[in-house]
Amino acid sequence: MPSRVYSLLNFRHRCAVRKVIAFMFLSAMVLATGSCGLLGNTVQTRVTPDPRTDPSPYVIGSDDVLDVIVWKEPQLSGRLLVAADGTVTAPLIGPVPAAGYTCAQLQTDLSEKFSEYTRSPNVTVRVAEARSRIYYVLGEVRKPGSFPLHSGEVLSQGLAEAGGLTEFANPGGVRVVRHSGTEDVRMSINYNRVLSGKDMTGDVPLQSGDTITVP
Repeated sequence: MPSRVYSLLNFRHRCAVRKVIAFMFLSAMVLATGSCGLLGNTVQTRVTPDPRTDPSPYVIGSDDVLDVIVWKEPQLSGRLLVAADGTVTAPLIGPVPAAGYTCAQLQTDLSEKFSEYTRSPNVTVRVAEARSRIYYVLGEVRKPGSFPLHSGEVLSQGLAEAGGLTEFANPGGVRVVRHSGTEDVRMSINYNRVLSGKDMTGDVPLQSGDTITVP
């Protein structure tokens, strides 16, 4: 075989061997990287639906503070306090019933009344301060007192609002008293199980007027 042909065949053989070696090296690197990722993946995440939902709209009550905004009508807009009789006093139209209404219902009512003074009023009503919906936290918490109740709020969030438990607290004997019509509902909760994540049923949804006591 001529030496030139032999040299060409030998060169192609060496190139093929190099390609095989490079492929094996890259494969080994990919496998090693994947193994490291699997071994280092110490955080596992599981997404579950949250059953705590509050589909009902907010119902306005006495002492609530509302923002009433009439588009392009600043003289009709403003921040209004719901009086003890459940009314708000709006510019030009005077006292208007508000307690027991949702924001959407009050918007409709105000739009009808403002339409006597301006053409096609675009009214937005928002709750600036929900003072009518509060709960109370007493006992061994860092900031006892009354707190505004937010939509969907639960016991753990309520205690966090109160600054958390003190070092002298007994989490196993947390009590929640709820006024329901003519009856008082009393709940005793072992909050230790909530803290440990063993039993989240004790993380009860709060209602307006609830009193939480931490012994």
